[in-house]
Amino acid sequence: MRLRVKHTTQYTYSQPIKDAHTEVRLFPHSDSVQTCLDYRLATQPTANLFHYDLPSGRVHHFNIRPPHTSQVILSEAVVLTHLQNPFVRLPLVDNDLSFYTQPEVQQRYIEYLAETKRVPLSAQVAPFAEAVHSQSESGNTACFLTQLTRHLHASFDYVPGATHVHTHLEEFLELRRGVCQDFAHLFLAICRREGIPARYVSGYIYTGNKPSTEEYIYHEEGRNLVGDDATHAWAECLLPNGVWAGFDPTNNLVVNDHYIKVHDGRDYSDVTPVRGVYSGGEASVLDVRVQVTCEDRQAS
Repeated sequence: MRLRVKHTTQYTYSQPIKDAHTEVRLFPHSDSVQTCLDYRLATQPTANLFHYDLPSGRVHHFNIRPPHTSQVILSEAVVLTHLQNPFVRLPLVDNDLSFYTQPEVQQRYIEYLAETKRVPLSAQVAPFAEAVHSQSESGNTACFLTQLTRHLHASFDYVPGATHVHTHLEEFLELRRGVCQDFAHLFLAICRREGIPARYVSGYIYTGNKPSTEEYIYHEEGRNLVGDDATHAWAECLLPNGVWAGFDPTNNLVVNDHYIKVHDGRDYSDVTPVRGVYSGGEASVLDVRVQVTCEDRQAS
């Protein structure tokens, strides 16, 4: 699919600010499942843009020194996605969970097995893994992860505004409702407790056309995908065949060609789309608008 993303971020300040330094993590990946064909980033007030590359993605940064009362960041990308059938990458080998007990695997991927402030490996998440294991005795990693995706989707409600970026996982578990960030953090906590390296992914999801039945883990008639009004979040897990595969418990999907990956990390703190520091006004209002459209001729 050829997808276009327009992402506008606007900050409005109660008093003029100055000496603002901002980092932006909105540049899409180019890899085996997607290709970024074009990318443009602009600011108002105008600033000189710089960037550096990390294994997790590209980071743009800029400074605006003169006093200003608003800041607008416009990010626009065109991405070609290739992963029409994500299930072809999932190995169906029984008892492959032993892959994760290898010392070299645990050492190489230690950062995606470790606890973080946003992803505590507490005993509170253990019952979710136990419930999934009770449904299957195959010991197959892909089966466990797809069933976990389904289980979390059924156990929690997606409710925009129910939580915020500083909500702790324990609060999400108590509320039983939240946003994509919460679903992703819980998924990570469960996987890491199971010894499966898992990382947080930020990006976008195209929801204009519902995927076909085969692209769902479990199809629900009339269901709409969620997540296109802002950046979306899901999890990627390392499979025994060496592939990092994406799982989206918010939408009960194995990540397919409706998704655009931007950044990955240990949790949300590693992939925050826009963050910065400045001197001046204490209060600010944030307005974020995201539009994802399909430019394929057959898209309606």
